[in-house]
Amino acid sequence: MRDQVLAYIKAFFRGFGQIMLQGNAWTGILFIGAILYDSTLMGFAGILANVVGVATAKILKYDEEHISNGLFGFNASLFGVALVFYFEANIWIWLTLILGSMLTTLMMGFALKRNLPAFTFPFIAVTWISLYILSIPQLAMPTVSQHFVDIQEMDDFLIEGHAFGQVIFQGSLIAGLIFFLGVFMSNPMAALYAFAAVIISIYLSHYGHESETMISNGTFSFNAVLCGIALSGTRVRDGLYVLIAVVIATYCDHVLVHYGWTTLTFPFVVAMWAMEPVKRLDKWIVGRFEETFKSRLS
Repeated sequence: MRDQVLAYIKAFFRGFGQIMLQGNAWTGILFIGAILYDSTLMGFAGILANVVGVATAKILKYDEEHISNGLFGFNASLFGVALVFYFEANIWIWLTLILGSMLTTLMMGFALKRNLPAFTFPFIAVTWISLYILSIPQLAMPTVSQHFVDIQEMDDFLIEGHAFGQVIFQGSLIAGLIFFLGVFMSNPMAALYAFAAVIISIYLSHYGHESETMISNGTFSFNAVLCGIALSGTRVRDGLYVLIAVVIATYCDHVLVHYGWTTLTFPFVVAMWAMEPVKRLDKWIVGRFEETFKSRLS
């Protein structure tokens, strides 16, 4: 019983860490602390959604390794935080949070069983549906005038901090820096790639004459953070893959914002889906080379 409780706790914390692709419980603890620092309500919503997501996976007897690695908590956590970011909390919000968290788990379970690269798409799909339904008058009151307008709090420096914070809807520089620290503690290479990815996205956004305010608060850079983390590695071509993905994600972000879409992490997912064939081709070529090399040695 004690081991089961400990396993659930680890899965819970890793679920928060997996928001930035880190299956590290300590990273998850830092992320929770950063969210609570910015907003107790958002922190509570993320925690509740995570618990519902993991519990749903347990009830449905999904793969224990996947549960333990936090793969059924991060989409739910993002969804919970998003709901109370976009809407004032009421009974409809909490009911939607519970049902939506269960739905993200079902979608993630479907993707994992079929080895599909879902990333944060379950969170995106369920959030888009919820935003549409909850926008019906009398159900919930929006907290921001337009869904694509993100955090309003501004600082005059360290856009990187805002970019990391925006991944989980947090606007303060402190929260963003804690997120960066959490990733760096788990994977220094990934954190540095993410830092570089933000710089690239900032340059592209300036080159595209985008809003200085939106550039400064990280609106056009948080998807680049995820691209940098997801594709980081020690090979030279990993850097090239990050560059391509950041370009795709940033310009996708620009287009969606100009058309009034709630972007969420969809540009990141689009970039990762675009890079998936490249990664598979890379793996096939390397495999063929190693096979040829071994055959010649034998």
